Amino acid sequence: MGCNSLKLQVNIIITHVLYLIKLQNLKYKFRINPTNTQLSKLHQVLGSCRFVWNYFLDKEQQRYNIDNKFNWFNQNSKDLTTLKKEIMWLNQVPSTALQQMLKNLDRTLKTATNNKGGFPKFKSKKNKPVKSFNITMINSNNVDIDAKKVKVPNIGWINCIFHREMPDNFKSMQIINEGDKWYVVFICKVPKKLKVEVKKSIGIDLNSKTYVLSDKSVIEIPKVLHENQMRIKRLQRSMARKVKGSNNREKVRIKLKKVHQVIKNKRLNFFHKLSKNLIDKFDLICLEDLKVSDIAKFNGKITADNCMAGFRHMIEYKAELYGKSVSIIDRYFPSSKKCSCCGNIKKSLPLNIRTYQCGVCNLVIDRDYNAALNILTAGTAGIACGVASN
Repeated sequence: MGCNSLKLQVNIIITHVLYLIKLQNLKYKFRINPTNTQLSKLHQVLGSCRFVWNYFLDKEQQRYNIDNKFNWFNQNSKDLTTLKKEIMWLNQVPSTALQQMLKNLDRTLKTATNNKGGFPKFKSKKNKPVKSFNITMINSNNVDIDAKKVKVPNIGWINCIFHREMPDNFKSMQIINEGDKWYVVFICKVPKKLKVEVKKSIGIDLNSKTYVLSDKSVIEIPKVLHENQMRIKRLQRSMARKVKGSNNREKVRIKLKKVHQVIKNKRLNFFHKLSKNLIDKFDLICLEDLKVSDIAKFNGKITADNCMAGFRHMIEYKAELYGKSVSIIDRYFPSSKKCSCCGNIKKSLPLNIRTYQCGVCNLVIDRDYNAALNILTAGTAGIACGVASN
C-alpha cells in the first residue's frame, strides 16, 4: 500500500514538473530527393488534399447559404469517411493528411467568420507558389538517419539530406513543394532555457541600407531582390507576351518562380545566420517597434530586402529558445532626433541628413549610430514608453 502511494506521489510530481516546463514549437526543415515514382505519389497526395479542401469548402458554402451555419470538422470528418467509400483513389493517400486539411479548413473558416472577410478561396493547382500537406501520428520509426531516409505513409522511404541535428520528440511532419524542390519539416516541442543574467546588451537601428549596432558595428544587408530585378523584369515581360494558358507561358512562369525562390532562400539564409550570431553574443537585444507597412510605401523593394519584420521575429523566438531577452522600444520614441549624450530632442531631422549635430552639447555623430545608442539606453533602462521585454 505504501509503495503504491509513493508511486502515485512520484507521478504527481513528474506531471507537475512537466506542466511547469515551458515548451516551444520548433520546425526542422530538410531537403528530400524523391524518385520519379515517389514524385507521382506526392503529387497525388497534393491533388487529393486540394480536392478535399474544395469539396468541403463548397459544402460549407451551400450549408451557410441555407441556414447561416457550418458543418465544422466533426461532421466533415464523418462525411469524408463516406466520401472515401465512393471515391476509391482517396484511400491511396495518408488519411491524416486529408484530416489535417479539414482542420485547416475549420481554422480558416473560423478566422474568416471572426474577421468578416468572406469565404476562403478554392485551391488552384497552378496559382499557389507553395504546396504542402501535413501528416500526424509519426515517431522516430519514420526516420533513418544512418540511411539518410524519411518514411512517408503510403509513399515509402524517401532520400533526405540531414544537414543538422535531428530532433527525437516530433509528433507530426509536413511535406512541402517549393518550385522543383521538396522538403520535409518535422514539428516538435522543445523546452525553453531559463533566462540568463544580462551581461552584454546591444541596441540595433534598422534602416533601409544597413543595420547599425550600438557597438559601432555596421551590417551591410545584401540587396538580393535589387540584384535580380532586371532578370525578373525580363521574365515578367516575356510571360506577358505569351498566350494565357499556353505551355510557353507556363515555362516562363516556372522560371520566374525559381528566381523568386532563390531570392527568398538567400535572404532567409543571411538573416537566420545574423540573428543566431547576435543571440550567441548578447544577452539583451534592443529593437524598435517599426511599422514596416508604412516604410514600404515609399521604399518597398529595399524594405523587402531588409526583412525588418522577419528579422525581429527571428530574434524574438531565438531569444526565447536560448534564454536571452529582447526589449522592443515604442515606435514613437525619438531615437533619431534625441541626442545620445545630453538627451536634447530636435524638432525635425530630415532623412537626407545623415549626421546628427546637437545644438546643446555640440555632439557630432552618425545619425544611425546615435539612434542605436538611444535604443540601447531605452531598452536597458526602461525609460521609453511602451517597452516590452521577453
